[in-house]
Amino acid sequence: MGFELGKLLAALTAPGNIIGLLALAGFLLMLAGRALGRWLLALAALLLTLIMVTPLATWVLLPLEQRFPAPVTPPSGIDAIIVLGGAVGPIGSMEHGAPQLNQEAERLTVVPGLMRHYPDIPVIFSGGSGDPREPDAREAPVAAALLADLGVDMDRVRLEGTSRNTWENAVNSQLLVPPGGRVLLVTSAAHMPRSVGIFRKVGIDVVPYPVSYGANRSERWRFGLNLSDNLSMLERAAYEYRGLIVYWLSGRTSALFPAP
Repeated sequence: MGFELGKLLAALTAPGNIIGLLALAGFLLMLAGRALGRWLLALAALLLTLIMVTPLATWVLLPLEQRFPAPVTPPSGIDAIIVLGGAVGPIGSMEHGAPQLNQEAERLTVVPGLMRHYPDIPVIFSGGSGDPREPDAREAPVAAALLADLGVDMDRVRLEGTSRNTWENAVNSQLLVPPGGRVLLVTSAAHMPRSVGIFRKVGIDVVPYPVSYGANRSERWRFGLNLSDNLSMLERAAYEYRGLIVYWLSGRTSALFPAP
C-alpha cells in the first residue's frame, strides 16, 4: 500500500471520524425526510456515550501496550539503540523555533539515561515526515536539537530523516546498525508490536524497550465521564490494530500480532 493511500485509509477508519461521518450522514438524511437519519444519529450518540462513560478504550489499548513488557533494568548485550520518531511535531517546532513535544515524548526523554547506561554504543534516531502534505517537515533535525539541549553526546547520535512510516524506519535503519548486532528498540508501548514485527521482517534483532504508556491495568474497570481522553486512546489503539492488519496483508511483518 502506498504511503499516501495508507494515510487516507487511516483517516477514514479513525473512530472519531467514523462517528462524525455517521452523524453527518444522519443529519443530511433527516433533512431529506429519511427515517434512517434518526437511526444514524442515535447510533453516533450511543457510540460517543460508550466511549465517554465506559473503559472501552482501556480494554482495547491494554493488549497492545502489555504485549512486550518493559524491562526492569536495561538489558545487556546491546550493540545499538534505535529510537523511532513520533515524539515531536516538526511543523509546530519550525513555527515556534523550539521542539514541540507530544504524548510520545518519552521516546526521546529516555535517551539521555540510556546513553549513560550504554556509554559506548551508537544511538540511531529514525524519523522523517509522516505528513504527505509537508514532506520537508522532518522530525530528525528537531529531535537532534532537543537531544543536544538535553546534553547528550551528539557524536554518538546518528540521524535518519527520510523515513515516512515504520516500514521505512526499519529498512533505512538497516544501513546504520552494526551487522548482526542486537538493537534496543525504543518506541511507544502501543506501537511496539507492529514495530517489532516489521524490524524482525527486515532481519534486525531487536530488544523491545516500550515507553509512553496510555492505559493502566488499575483503571480497566473505571467508569467516568471523559470523552476526549478516551477517544484519544481509542484512536491510538485503532491506528495500531489497523497497521498490524495492513502490514500483515502486505507481507511486511513477521506475524499478525508479534509476541516476545
